[in-house]
Order: sequence, then C-alpha cells, then structure tokens
Amino acid sequence: MSKRVFAVLLCALLLSLALGSALAADMQLGSMYVNTANGKTLTFRSSPSTTKDNYLANIPYGTKVYVLSWDGSWARIRYNSAVGYVVKKHLSIARPEPYETVVQRREEAKAAAQAERERLQALRSANSKLDQSKLKKVDPYDATVITGVRDLKAPLYKKASLLADILVEYSEGFPVTVRSANRDWALVYNGADETTGYMLLEDLVADVVEEEILED
Repeated sequence: MSKRVFAVLLCALLLSLALGSALAADMQLGSMYVNTANGKTLTFRSSPSTTKDNYLANIPYGTKVYVLSWDGSWARIRYNSAVGYVVKKHLSIARPEPYETVVQRREEAKAAAQAERERLQALRSANSKLDQSKLKKVDPYDATVITGVRDLKAPLYKKASLLADILVEYSEGFPVTVRSANRDWALVYNGADETTGYMLLEDLVADVVEEEILED
C-alpha cells in the first residue's frame, strides 16, 4: 500500500470517528433532563417547529423527560404521558445542578477572573518599576532568604520578572549563592538541588563572615 493511499484511508477513518462522536448525542435515548442555559422552562410542542399553534406546555428546568427519537435539532420526547418535541440542545444526560447553584458558580468564576486580572495588572505595574537593566556578574557570595513572615515564602523566578514562571519558593533562612545582580534582581544558585533562577534582592541578605582575631 502506498503512503498516499494509506494517508487517504487514515483521513477517512478519522473523519468517520469524528462524525460518530458528533452523532453520539443523537443516539442517546431514554431519560434526559431539561437544562436550559438561563434556568427557565423549556417549551414543549406538538411538532418540531416554533409556530404559535403547536404549543403544549412549559417544562420546568431540571425535569426528567424520556427521549424517543431525534429529528434534526429537535428531540421527540414523552412528558407527563404526552408525546411532543423540544429543542434538543436544552437537554442533558446528567441532572443539572439547581439553577441557583449554577448562578453562584458563574458569579464566583467572574469574581475569580476579575481578581486574576487585577492581580496581573498589579504585577505588571510593580514589575515596570523594577530595574530592567541587564544583570552584571559579581563575585559569588552566599546569601540567606528573608521574608519577614515565618509562613511566607520567597519565589525563585525563571526570568528577572514578576510575570515569569515561578520555579520554586524558598522559606525564611534558606541559603543560596548570588552570581549576578542589578539594583533589584539577583541571579542565584541553589547548590542543594542545582537550581538557578532569579530572586528579588529585597528577599535576600548577604551572609556576613566574621573573621577570627588571633591574639599573639
């Protein structure tokens, strides 16, 4: 078999699988639940159309119905001993959560997204005020992480930026070696696990080596 024929057959197989997945929802028959996006009722009709004269009832959100068949974008269902049609996109296999819970989750997600936007904006603002110049090599010296708060940790960044990925966080008193620095940043090395990254100089204090005074 040539590579070209194999490629054509492979594409056909993948297309078939994709179509099968798309039709999987249509093949679901039996019990399903009304799951409208706005928590409102779902219109139950005598025919698969939105004409005014085929209205049967309003089915409440979360109600279980029985799907008999599919007809394009419609589902033929049984509800309260009556048979009719509803728009299929408003049905789900799983019972939906109470709509009040759905709304609460949406509000929490919005609040979390807003908090994240504000956090990033604050980071960008703070980062713009830091020294952006290239770090210069220094004679390597030992330093200790300081946080000022026992449970707080100081981040080691992948780049000299508050917006960079954090490689690890160090606790108060953790030892590192400073290799390069500018006014605000330090390139540090952790010999324990051979990690190199960037830290704010304000999170470090140079170790002071006290020389012994020898008396004659």
